Amino acid sequence: MASPENGAVDIPRPATEEEYSRFLDLADGDDGWTQKLDKPDSGIWTRQEKGSNVNMLKARIDYDDVDASVLYDVLHDPYFRRVWDDNMIDGFEICQIDAHTDLGYYSMRWPTPLSNRDYVNVRAWRATAKEYIIFNHSVPHPKMPLRPGFVRGISFLSGYLIRPLEKGCRFYYVSHNDPQGQIPSFIINKAMTILVPKIGDKLRSACLQYPGWKADHQPDYKPWLDSASENSSEDLPNYEDSLSRDLVDARGKLLVKSTAEQGMDAARAEPATAAPASEKDDEGIAAADDAGEVEP
Repeated sequence: MASPENGAVDIPRPATEEEYSRFLDLADGDDGWTQKLDKPDSGIWTRQEKGSNVNMLKARIDYDDVDASVLYDVLHDPYFRRVWDDNMIDGFEICQIDAHTDLGYYSMRWPTPLSNRDYVNVRAWRATAKEYIIFNHSVPHPKMPLRPGFVRGISFLSGYLIRPLEKGCRFYYVSHNDPQGQIPSFIINKAMTILVPKIGDKLRSACLQYPGWKADHQPDYKPWLDSASENSSEDLPNYEDSLSRDLVDARGKLLVKSTAEQGMDAARAEPATAAPASEKDDEGIAAADDAGEVEP
């Protein structure tokens, strides 16, 4: 899962132990970081990266009312993301690399008049008794070309580290992400330090909502957990097979089901006693459809 930080392009593969260790070093370490925010329950640091005008950013947030396992589930659950991520247009898994690695697509709204962004990232994850790790970087996929109306962003390395505390959890967010386009790098660097605290508040709210929501929406669907590896409702191809799977047509229209549509299919397959999808889900899907950003 070598990172494209030096312009290299690689075929998706599982992350190595060295790559997990490097991510942990970035989250835990002080080398090269300049602190921008210092509060008892949070901090923000930036770091210049060789060959890039966009800084790497690190944030730490302590939640005293969020369990580490719940935050891990919230960051993984593709159906719940539609509920809490107001910027999400679409997202789906392209293929499975192994039990702890996949390749996925994500598109997001940007404020007018800026173009919306999308990403194709390979993601790795690991859960242990002492910590939870998720990180990704961008790779190309022959069946996921540039789409009209979107600027393809690059994640050089972005991810999360979650550690349980005696009460709540400690959350680290590391991001070296270039949205591309014509936005000056100094604006990107400044905006990230402003937006991260807001993201932290949004995640906290999502975590508090998640247990109740999950109880009514495929409660057994957690394929990101080792204990639930056989409970996945997805039948994802491996990388080689995905190369023969059409994902977009010649006009850039998606040919695969979004997470929202997959969630609707799963909801229809649930017992009749299950609660319907939330109004917020429907409103989010309708708003995206009205804007022409999500194809049915």
